[in-house]
Amino acid sequence: MKKLYILMIMLLLISACSKAEDYGAKAFENKDYIKAYALSVKGCKDKNGEACYILANIYNGGLARQQDQLEAARYYIKACDIGNGRACYMVGKLYSTSNIVQQDKDQSESYFRKSNKILIKECSHGNAESCLYAGALYLYSLGVPHDSSNAMEFFEKSCQLNYGAGCYTIAYLLKQGTYDVAQDINRAKTYFDKACSLGYEDACKEN
Repeated sequence: MKKLYILMIMLLLISACSKAEDYGAKAFENKDYIKAYALSVKGCKDKNGEACYILANIYNGGLARQQDQLEAARYYIKACDIGNGRACYMVGKLYSTSNIVQQDKDQSESYFRKSNKILIKECSHGNAESCLYAGALYLYSLGVPHDSSNAMEFFEKSCQLNYGAGCYTIAYLLKQGTYDVAQDINRAKTYFDKACSLGYEDACKEN
């Protein structure tokens, strides 16, 4: 009985480590793209949407692998089908702006609407990148009506989760005073400073 209990504890620890690694997410964040590729290939085979999304980003950016936008598109679509909101956003962009697939406005809007529903849920669970993408949908009227207030709320959530790109986006909009966002140079500087402190290099150039 004691041996069985120990075995169960070991299995739980192994499972916890696998979840913590998140099929290459940590390695990708740390820019260890070779490790991220190896782990995300395994994760995507296991039908993990985040792993397929990471794999798509690796191919899209030519990170540890030769750039292959067709392969990236394939993995974005697979990740979206599994339920990754950021991947659905990217598929929406593919159908609206890319030459990789035939442009199709209806397909694009359909993926953006699907993305919106998933992104809001992912954002509520603390995914900062999903908050940023959700805000972008409202800012640029992608699958949902334009709503700058809603967009800024999602960007703010992204920034509060210490995502540099989220802070930078707020700062840029406040500096430019575009998309129905009132210009506020002083507030913009505060967000540029935070984005810079979080390692977002473009924000550091604003100082």
